[in-house]
Amino acid sequence: MPQYNQPLVSIITVVYNNSTHIRGAIESVFSQDYPRIEHIVIDGGSTDGTVKIIEEFGDMISFFLSEPDEGIFDALNKGIVRSHGEIIGILHSDDLFCDKHVVSDVIQKLRDTDTELCFSDLVIVDEVSGKVMRYVRAHYFRRWMLRIGFFPPHPTMFLKRSIFDEFGLYSKKFQIAGDFDFIIRVFYGRKINWVYLNRITVKMKSGGLSNSGLSNKILCSKEIHESLRMNNIFTLYFFQVGRYLIRMMEFLIKPAKKIM
Repeated sequence: MPQYNQPLVSIITVVYNNSTHIRGAIESVFSQDYPRIEHIVIDGGSTDGTVKIIEEFGDMISFFLSEPDEGIFDALNKGIVRSHGEIIGILHSDDLFCDKHVVSDVIQKLRDTDTELCFSDLVIVDEVSGKVMRYVRAHYFRRWMLRIGFFPPHPTMFLKRSIFDEFGLYSKKFQIAGDFDFIIRVFYGRKINWVYLNRITVKMKSGGLSNSGLSNKILCSKEIHESLRMNNIFTLYFFQVGRYLIRMMEFLIKPAKKIM
């Protein structure tokens, strides 16, 4: 398909003091074979050399901002409002696209199904060995699962910017569950036309904020409960047991194909 017929895709990367991995994330975006991508990089005022690495890429990055922020969701909001794409995706500084066809496959799926939002599977790998620790599958997602705190893997989501125009940006009220809160507002706001892409698209390094340490897990559960309550969705803390049962299965199931 001619390039001018392809929608512009904005990939937003937020980072703070991650000089170890930021280069890989940026190169992962540039490796994509999709012809129309703008890469927005928002840095929280890093002091460890991250900014210097980002600046090495020069004009290859469409927009770069480095300044203090109020957390990851504030940084994501800065990226969204500065983006121009019809479709918006997120690649965190610890993450990589699994291959060069990810964005092309997602956009083709959105076009073929005439949907507003697409999500897929991801793997969480050990930072040192690269071994797959968890295989996060999304094919069984149903809206009712949001009541137990389960939602499709946020780093795999690509959505039309019109959804942000309609439902607003990420709430800065939440330290960890801002992505969950946004998805709750979207899926319970109206009937969303979404589609699942049956493939692994993102490789995430272990140690994410919501999974690092007992205190963060407790905070995440509290914020999920608070988001459901704020959005007038009945829930009990006990319901979140279901989410952890699903997580346990993710440690047992492994991808059929080797992840490069």
